[in-house]
Amino acid sequence: MRRKNEPPAQEMKNQEMAVYSYIDSLTGLINRASGEQQINNILKSDDPSGALLMIDIDHFKCVNDTYGHAMGDSILKRFAEILKSFVRYGDVLMRLGGDEFIIFYRNFTDPDSLSERSRRIIEKVEYLLSDMVDERMGQTISASIGIAISGINGDDLKTLMGHADKALYYVKQHTKHGFLIYEDGVSSIHEVSKHHGIVNISSIRSMIDEDGFDRGAYLVDYASFKSLYRFLTRNLKRIDIDYQLVLFTLSISRNTPSISIINLERQLGRLIGHTLRVGDVAAQYGRNQYLVLLSGTNTDNGKIAAERVMKNWFDEFSKICTLSYEIEDLDVEETEFQI
Repeated sequence: MRRKNEPPAQEMKNQEMAVYSYIDSLTGLINRASGEQQINNILKSDDPSGALLMIDIDHFKCVNDTYGHAMGDSILKRFAEILKSFVRYGDVLMRLGGDEFIIFYRNFTDPDSLSERSRRIIEKVEYLLSDMVDERMGQTISASIGIAISGINGDDLKTLMGHADKALYYVKQHTKHGFLIYEDGVSSIHEVSKHHGIVNISSIRSMIDEDGFDRGAYLVDYASFKSLYRFLTRNLKRIDIDYQLVLFTLSISRNTPSISIINLERQLGRLIGHTLRVGDVAAQYGRNQYLVLLSGTNTDNGKIAAERVMKNWFDEFSKICTLSYEIEDLDVEETEFQI
């Protein structure tokens, strides 16, 4: 309502100022104050279920240092547009500050669905932002996501944001370009695949090279593992290296919550990666198993490596679930391996 004797131009200006008070001027998204108010309203409603995703741009400081803040602003604008494509009517998308954003998905709490959504966000970010930088960056732009689920990880916004932030911090410290669903007492990580556009061979090498070779075993998806396995079995007669195939299996109670199972599976992948050597390769198979190719070992040495994984698992998780394994030589004369 216009104040008495207030000119129409002043009234319009006041309305514009009111709008700008809850809009982030750079990205056009709602700002932190407005976003927190909207999420609080949802959490206090009769239907408070949902998931809070805290999303951060990886290597953003490097963007500003390499190209300047104008490029950084362009990255933030495009990043915001990407996130818009992943929200529905009734969801909340806000810029938290700097290069951090929050999505609150209403009535969307299934861990498997949240995992798939997070993978898609990260893949699209890498695909659509990779063409904005060149080899001077020395690394690709990606995203990391920490997730907290309403009713499971907390009932109020402060708790949910705190838990999502802890999950995000773990991702940023360990690998980046990944996501983690928070759970008390369990830390885990899940890396996602990368998609890049057409570049020259030098750029390709800079993007696909690992930052270092001190990470332990190489974790890949099952399709990549299967291709590598078939490549090795075709070439065993030509190479003088022995390989063993190991299958690790988690024995998980049927009553274990789905979110706990997902985090335990990722924790096993992390443990395998840290325990085994650089030349070994591992991939998750199904819901509660991991396949591993051990390189340059015979069966006896392979058992020693597998037992080392077993010991580390027992030390951390023996009270939660048990782990077992099977091992066989990768023999070119035998064709019974079917993976």
